[in-house]
Amino acid sequence: MAYRVIQWATGMLGTEAAIGIIGRPDLELVGTWAHSPDKAGRDVGELCGLAPIGVEATSDKRSLLAMEADCVSYMRNRDWGDHPETVLDEMLGILRSGKNVISSTWPMLVYPQGVSEDVFERLQAACLEGGTSFYTGGIDPGYGSSGLALSALNIAREVRSVHTYEIQNQAHWAHADFGRYYGFGGTDRSTIPILAPGATTRYHESTIRLLADAIGVRIEDIVETNRVTLADESFEFSMGSVEAGTICGIAYQVQGRINGEPVVTVEHVIKIRDQDFPELAFAGDGYRVVVSGEPDLTLDMAFSSKTGNPLHAVHVSCAMALVNAIPQVCDAEPGVLTVLDLKPYPSTNVVLA
Repeated sequence: MAYRVIQWATGMLGTEAAIGIIGRPDLELVGTWAHSPDKAGRDVGELCGLAPIGVEATSDKRSLLAMEADCVSYMRNRDWGDHPETVLDEMLGILRSGKNVISSTWPMLVYPQGVSEDVFERLQAACLEGGTSFYTGGIDPGYGSSGLALSALNIAREVRSVHTYEIQNQAHWAHADFGRYYGFGGTDRSTIPILAPGATTRYHESTIRLLADAIGVRIEDIVETNRVTLADESFEFSMGSVEAGTICGIAYQVQGRINGEPVVTVEHVIKIRDQDFPELAFAGDGYRVVVSGEPDLTLDMAFSSKTGNPLHAVHVSCAMALVNAIPQVCDAEPGVLTVLDLKPYPSTNVVLA
């Protein structure tokens, strides 16, 4: 018997998740919620660029929650930052309805205990009431940071520190808001939204606490640091233009410290030219984890796509980091799950020549 799955939203990430669900032999897509009215009533297969599958998207949430299903793949627009209570209440309602939830929408919930005891307790209570399980994943927060780090830690001893990196060249992104968010073309780092005091800690504290708990230590304090790189010449890119002497890349670290020393660090490097931050010696987009211990370990995970668009590779990977976990999440005892609770869950969506 296949696990019956409802896809909650069909944006860029939700579409890739739906394709993954359709392609796994042990999953069956039985319903889809569409945020956009023009998608309601259309066949989900066609929305995803596939052949029709006989399932129509709907904007009627009540009918979906009344449907017989094992799991909801919850990937609505990431408005959790502006309306976290709305997002949380909706997920709690789905859990109480008797349906397990996998989610990418509030990425810090990869480790809810690191966000807020209140949030964790409310999720746990909803799971127990509905007899369901809840799991948040993705890429970063998600497999690109904690998953890759845990893989390295499987073969380490005498661990002194864990340092994870996300490295992205966003020159191919066409959304102007990203340029403003990262300060490209500006000169004052104090006005960059992602570098506002506390912003990076809020985003990555749960990952830091997850990895700290995994290696059995307690973080004493969390410290943010950042640096920028300036363009040596003017150039155009997908989000606008950058003048010589203005910001064309940023890097920030969030360090979980013990005795004043960084033990777990999450670092993001965001640039729009391959030549910037050459000290990392990392080509393209991807993730790196460095474990200082015995032995010292470095794992690199680089993204590419047959479409030629590395952003597509990121979306597929983020979606499948959740879709592939559905069977384990459905079979688990009721409660909040993290990557520490699951076995590895490889894809069964296989295409043979």
